[in-house]
Amino acid sequence: MKTYKYMTTSNDTPSIYLVKDTDKVKVHSFVSPGAAFANATHIIELPTQLILIDGQFFAPFAQQFRALADSFKKPITRFYITHDHPDHYLGMGDAFADVTIYALPEISDGIHQRGQHELEEKQQHFGNIIASKLAYPTETVQPGTEIIDGVEFIFERITNTESPVTLFIKLPDLGIAIVQDILYHNTHPFITGPIDGWIATLQSFQTDRYDILLPGHGEPADKTAVDNAIAYLKNAYKIFQASANGVEYKQQLLQAFPNYAGAKLIDIYIPILFRNKN
Repeated sequence: MKTYKYMTTSNDTPSIYLVKDTDKVKVHSFVSPGAAFANATHIIELPTQLILIDGQFFAPFAQQFRALADSFKKPITRFYITHDHPDHYLGMGDAFADVTIYALPEISDGIHQRGQHELEEKQQHFGNIIASKLAYPTETVQPGTEIIDGVEFIFERITNTESPVTLFIKLPDLGIAIVQDILYHNTHPFITGPIDGWIATLQSFQTDRYDILLPGHGEPADKTAVDNAIAYLKNAYKIFQASANGVEYKQQLLQAFPNYAGAKLIDIYIPILFRNKN
């Protein structure tokens, strides 16, 4: 897989990748620093318009993501939110208040029901690096195939992975699958319960036709990242089953995967994971 990083400076600034460049389409990925969960968001640059996938968690990175999109001098016609975890939509309110947002019905309902609470809670915790308002989905995406600006998009509804419901987007002409939080690339995943369905979905990626995978956390990946993600989940669940508490669990997990980004995600999900252990 040839992916070119064309913008990065330090550990506290994002990295930007040119994932694919054909005569017709360019695909860009914007990845926040590891300390900011390595959130990965994407731009599909079509001949006359831009399709964006997921927002950032923190407002400054959302603003930089918007600046990247604006630099291409094409209108943003669709902004897809793949799932309703706040790190994928919370930063959008200030930076993307003017765009049309699409989501699966369940995802739209979740953001409308819980989004304001998430916003206020994160504002209290993080301060002004959280956006001042939300941008809500107004359009519904249904599973199926659609031609947009001459490019085929396949939309699928995936269940029981990192999130109960996730929008999965395929670009068959480009060999790209936008898998988001089904795949974490060299980043600690957000684990809150059983992993069997998650692993089964990852295993399906190993034999499909898509060679470039765009994760929700971490840089663009190929299929070797799928093997690593499966091994991580299996190892993490063994550690969880053997751990008496969250402190022990996190310590062993960091020892097993010392170079992974997003360690703060472990602190966020540990209370949820251990709540129903016994």
